[in-house]
Amino acid sequence: MGKMFHKSLTLFLILTVISHVNSQPDNRYDPFDWVLYRQLGEITSITEGFAYIYIGTESGGVVRIQRIGHNLEEPLTTAQGLKSNYISAVHFDRYTGNLWITAGNYIHSSHSREGNWYINNMDEWGLPNQTKIIRMGSSPNYVWIQTGSGYIKLDHISGIYLGTYTYPDNEKIYWNSSWLYPEFDMNKLNEYSLSNGWMLVGGSAVNPSGRDLRITVFYIGPDGDVVLGLTDGTIFVGDNRLKFLDPVTAGLGNNDVQFILDEKTFIIGGRLSSKTIGFTYFDHRRGFLEISGFDENINLTTGPYYCAVRVGEEIWYGGNEMIAVHNEKDAFWRTLDETRGFSGSIITALEADSEFVWIASSSGISRLNQRNKRENPLGFERMFKYVYIHDIELVNNQLWIASDYDLTVVNLSNERVLNFKQIGSLGNMAGIEDVLSGFKVLEQFKDEIIVSSKQGVWSFDYNTQTWSELVDASVFAGREIFALARFKKYIFLATNDGFIRYDIKDRFISDYYYDFIGEIHDMKVDKKHLWLGTSNGLIKFKWTKD
Repeated sequence: MGKMFHKSLTLFLILTVISHVNSQPDNRYDPFDWVLYRQLGEITSITEGFAYIYIGTESGGVVRIQRIGHNLEEPLTTAQGLKSNYISAVHFDRYTGNLWITAGNYIHSSHSREGNWYINNMDEWGLPNQTKIIRMGSSPNYVWIQTGSGYIKLDHISGIYLGTYTYPDNEKIYWNSSWLYPEFDMNKLNEYSLSNGWMLVGGSAVNPSGRDLRITVFYIGPDGDVVLGLTDGTIFVGDNRLKFLDPVTAGLGNNDVQFILDEKTFIIGGRLSSKTIGFTYFDHRRGFLEISGFDENINLTTGPYYCAVRVGEEIWYGGNEMIAVHNEKDAFWRTLDETRGFSGSIITALEADSEFVWIASSSGISRLNQRNKRENPLGFERMFKYVYIHDIELVNNQLWIASDYDLTVVNLSNERVLNFKQIGSLGNMAGIEDVLSGFKVLEQFKDEIIVSSKQGVWSFDYNTQTWSELVDASVFAGREIFALARFKKYIFLATNDGFIRYDIKDRFISDYYYDFIGEIHDMKVDKKHLWLGTSNGLIKFKWTKD
């Protein structure tokens, strides 16, 4: 009977472990074929592994920093299979080499520390509602979770729940540092200095602009690594020997990314939330992030921003009934409001020529002089008064204007206004040109302009002056197109349900939908990666993998 019970228990444990295995969102991919960058929120917990320092955050998953060199690595988020980007505790178990992460209501563990997670739902443990996870720790044979009402004991291999205790029955437990268990010594903290103009003042750090930010976690590792975390997601890293900490930016300035300005360094902005800090400058080649905060720049108005365009030494950002203009050379900001002549609660798109900036909005189109920032209309703009303009594109001194029921082309040389059907030869559009509607996205690719509609995606070739169909409507099956990008024979279509990669030559369709993607607002593609500006943050996808 004893042997039979032992075998049954063993089988039960094996099946339980198997039932809790959850690797990547899709087994076709390696852990970092998909990478999600988000705003971090507060730093919640810190632990140290063999190669990395792991830093839990309020909304940006787990930040990883190399122990040697202190360089940023790709974060662990829902793109690697975590159930949530809210991390209440992260702990490295030195006895087993497993990384443990409490994300939302789930406990994750992995020996690879990148994917292949064993996941347990805390709701199955009979805990009271709204139970707070304070910190995690490990003893030689167990993993411990401290809650507001007691201690949970787990098997340190499988994560199987072994009971709840008033106090641990182990004498020696190594705990992670936690925002809900601030055990750092202020005298010890005051031994350190912060670089880049930051100062320590009591339990806070003051940034160079004078903003006071509370310290949430202070960690000193067994091998001398020192990490400091703040409420805005700023991380300081240094060592015990030098007593000097350098700031590291590891997250974005906001989570709902509306645009990616494609320069040598990405400039990223989007919708406003209670935790939005500002614009993000992201050198994706070096993995370097910097945030330009709304409260750190005089004349930069806080708000949502939906689009941007480079205008010589300036960058113009379109927001709600306003445009923020940044002169990069003089490091000067100014805000333009509707008194300048443009209208519309939402600025949907911006285009610039040598003298003017064209502004598309939720109620029309207008033109401002780049130098004096004053309205300078041509006259045709009144045709679009109160019309929601989805997108504009400036090609060969022709302004293309996309709205729900019209695709208009304005020749700026002679101020002639034409319907798209009057441009060049209709090609294989002939016969259906009168039923086309829902013009939403315009994108220039080499000598072509690509146009999305409900009835398909079309291309106008400036060399041949001919229209042709790129993508039949059956490919996106009635879904709405929000953004598009093209690379050689591939076209990527962001829809209201994930995105599609379509091989124009071989007509092969790859459909991508995962919960962590969210709603896509902007796309950029190169020979290795597809970048997505989404409602969940910035996503990098190694599209050449499949």
